[in-house]
This record gives sequence, structure tokens and C-alpha cells, in this order.
Amino acid sequence: MPTNAEAIATVLRREGVEYVFGLPGGEVVSFLDALRREGVRFYLTGHEASAAFMADVTGQITGIPGVCVATLGPGAVNLLLGLANASLDRSPVLAFTAQLSTTVERDLPHQRLPLTRIFGSICKSSYVVDGKGTYELVERCFRLATTPPYGPVHIALPSDLAVSQVEPGEASLGEESNPLPSEGDVLNEIGVMLREARRPLLIVGLGCLPRDVPVVRRFVEETGIPFVVTPKAKGVLPENVPGFLGVVGGMALDRVVLEILDEADFLLGVGFDPVECDKPWYVGRSVANLSRWPTAEGAYRPVEHIGDPGESLEILRRSASVAPWPSGLVAELRARLRPKPLSSGLGLSPLEVIRSLREVLPLETVLACDVGSHKFFAAQFWESYQPQTFFTSNGLSAMGYGLPAAIAARLCFPERPVVALVGDGGFLMMLHNLVFLRQYHIPVIVVCLVDGSLSLIRVSQQRRGLEPYGVDFPAPDFARIAEGFGLRGVRVDSIDRLRREVEEAVRSRQPSVLHVPVDLAEYEAYD
Repeated sequence: MPTNAEAIATVLRREGVEYVFGLPGGEVVSFLDALRREGVRFYLTGHEASAAFMADVTGQITGIPGVCVATLGPGAVNLLLGLANASLDRSPVLAFTAQLSTTVERDLPHQRLPLTRIFGSICKSSYVVDGKGTYELVERCFRLATTPPYGPVHIALPSDLAVSQVEPGEASLGEESNPLPSEGDVLNEIGVMLREARRPLLIVGLGCLPRDVPVVRRFVEETGIPFVVTPKAKGVLPENVPGFLGVVGGMALDRVVLEILDEADFLLGVGFDPVECDKPWYVGRSVANLSRWPTAEGAYRPVEHIGDPGESLEILRRSASVAPWPSGLVAELRARLRPKPLSSGLGLSPLEVIRSLREVLPLETVLACDVGSHKFFAAQFWESYQPQTFFTSNGLSAMGYGLPAAIAARLCFPERPVVALVGDGGFLMMLHNLVFLRQYHIPVIVVCLVDGSLSLIRVSQQRRGLEPYGVDFPAPDFARIAEGFGLRGVRVDSIDRLRREVEEAVRSRQPSVLHVPVDLAEYEAYD
């Protein structure tokens, strides 16, 4: 009979998992060995949060739950940041942690934590392997992670049971639940709302999956309906077409985007989820939503059809007419989303940096953006043309996401250029990932925007009339740091130099770190 660790590894391989991210402890070494023998590769990360972020993005891209692993106690707790992100960004993830041996757990408080309570408060569910029905337990967790709304599931493996044989019997799993599909009359009601609207606007959100993209694009092309997207849906629709009216959800020029929303008398969501929004602008509006899971919460009560958004939108395309907006209005609104670069001479313009990166990088480039002021600019001003080419932490908005997200994207898309756009504050949290880039030769291009400040908080203080306090720090030379890790590091002092160095990084397929000083004053101008 196989051990419980071997049973878990067998199910992972059978479900299509090719690799696992994590940081081991002595309590999980038998599990790692089972993965090795099953042909599932283990990637060593410098911190468990990075492992969880990498699993998150892997799950987003592949649709198969990404997998991360940690030891018990502090290792387990360190996973929580990335798992909280997966929960709010609706990413399928399986997280495995060790737990104390069942023979000593009752009597030994050292490193003992109530993992099922801790993880159960963030994940969709948390289970402890009890030695029975282990195959069925892991299979159930795969189904749960990929049941809408998608999210993380946690499994704790006691160290003694990892090396014990699977016992006969059934695991205690509880009942599964799935969102109930809506009746057809709800879709008919949405069709009537769409036909009666004078200025309908489409909102595409994170619940729109890659398989929905052809239908969404056909709907926009045939109806001419203007549209906005949320940050997690960038690339579902090309952003260089006349109907694109910006990224909604608190990004740069947010006041302009909210004014654009006010021009619409009906909002049709495709996979829209309010978890992406930092203001409740959707409350009290005429909103219909095609979603895989219910999103109504609090005072937000959309007319919502639960099912396959692509299939639902296809029915609307065949049956509903869409009124055109007044001539010239869409172009006028779109023009408000094209600001000019500003700089006081204390660094490069962040806006110009982002636009220059877009111009010099191939269309299929994947941009993984960390959280900070630069995220607001990148989400709004980096044009995306294809799905799964822009990744950011949005529901949780966690600093430190950008570089591990870029690593996971590069593993999934080995032939595409991948850029991690990070700020100096977030990069300092995740420098350990430079070891990963070197050890596994992952040719990610790290563009670090350096302003020596937590500029997002600094701008918030200044907006309130407060003196900047507790937000500034002496920024190190990240190019030299990269060289210390054995990587290519370059200090950029002009837009022309930026362009040349990015082109060289793409051509050489070498992991590179570009230190780019920027002027934080521009962030306040276009907040």
C-alpha cells in the first residue's frame, strides 16, 4: 500500500500538476521525495509567500490548481499572504503544509497552531489528512478549488501520517456545493434591459476566462458597444480600439473613468466581480451581470445570470440590439485617457517609462505588475492586446506579488518575454527571488522604478495636507545588488537607455534587473 505522501503525489500528477513551489522543513521531506519519484518537479523558493504567489498565477493561467508546500508553524503562516491573494483574485490553488505528528500533537505545544482554523478563515476549506481516503480527499480538493468562485484549498499533512500507509475507509469530506444556474427568464430580462438602454456600457471582469474571449470580442465587434475592463481582465479585449474607455477599479485617472461610467445608463458585466473595485460605484446603478458565481453583496443587487458567461453573451448577441452612443462622444471620452508625461527633473516620467516599455516590447509580452503607485499607472496606461498578458494583485493588492508572478508566468509561457514591473519598496520585500532567477535560469526582466519612497502612501499623506512621514528610505542600487546575485544589472538614466537595455534583455534571454529612477510627482497629478 502507498503512503499518504505517495497518494497525494499520485493524485497531483494525475490531475496534471507539473511542478510545485515551496520551502521545505524536515516534516515534509517525505512528501518532496514522493513528488520527485512521481515526476512532479519541486521549485525551491526563498520565502513561502513567493511560493503561494507563484501557485496563484500558475492556477490563473493553466486552470489547474497551482500547488505550494510549506512546513508547519512559521512556514505554514508565511503562505497566508499568497493564499489570501488567491482567495480575493479567485485563483485555484492547493496549499499543503506539514502538521505535528499525531502521536505528540496533544502534548507538544512547540510550533503547534490551529491550522484548520487559520487557513479555513481564508481558504475555501481546510482539511487534515487522517490516513483514510487520502486519494479521495485530494481529488475533492481539486474539485473545490476549481468550483466557482475559484480559490485556494488547504491540506495539512501530519508528519507521521506522511510516511504511513493509506488506511481503508473514507475521509470525512462533507458535502460539495456548486452555484445553481439561473433560469432562462433572467437572461431574457437582461436582454430587455440591453435593448431599452440608450447608452449601454460593457464591463469585463476577472470572471471572464480565456475560453470566453472569442465570444466577448465578437459581441463587441458586431454591436459596437463601448467597454471598460477591470485590471484582472486586461487583454480580454484589445485596448487600442475606438470603443475602449479605460480600466475601472481605482487605477490612475479614476475620476475620469468614474465620470465615463456616469455617462452610461446601463452596465452589462461579463465576469464582473466587485472584489476588484476600491469604491462602491456599482451600488444603485442599473447593472446586469453574466457570471459563474453570485456577486451580490450588501446593497449591490445586480440582475445576475449564473452560468457560463460566454454562452450567455452569445445568446444576447443573437437576440438583443444595442443602441449606439451619440456620435463623437466615445472618442471625446477616450481622449481624456491620454495624459501627457510630466517630470520635475528628479527622475524619469513613470508614464513615459510605461509607454516606452509598451512600444519596445513585443505584443505578446507578459507584464506582471507589483502593487504601488506604478500599478495604478501600468493598469491604466499599459495597453494589453491579448488575454493572460497582464497580472497584478488586485482583490488583496499585496506588495511583493510582481516578481514571483512574473516567474510563474515565464514558466507557463517559456517563449514569451516576461517583465516584472516593481517599485523599490516591493522589490525590497522579494529580493530572495533573484536567487530563483539564477538557480533555474528564468529570463525575467525586472524593471524597478526607484523613487526612495512608499509613494502611494506619500501621495495619500500629501493629499490630506500631512507632512510625508514614515514613508521615505534610502534606495539601494538595485543594479549592483543584481550583480551580487550573479545576474545582469543595469542602471538606466534615460528613456533611450531604457529602450536599448530592454531590447538587449529580450534578445539575450538573460535574467536582468533594470534600476530606473523615476519622479514620484507625476503619481499625484494623475491619481
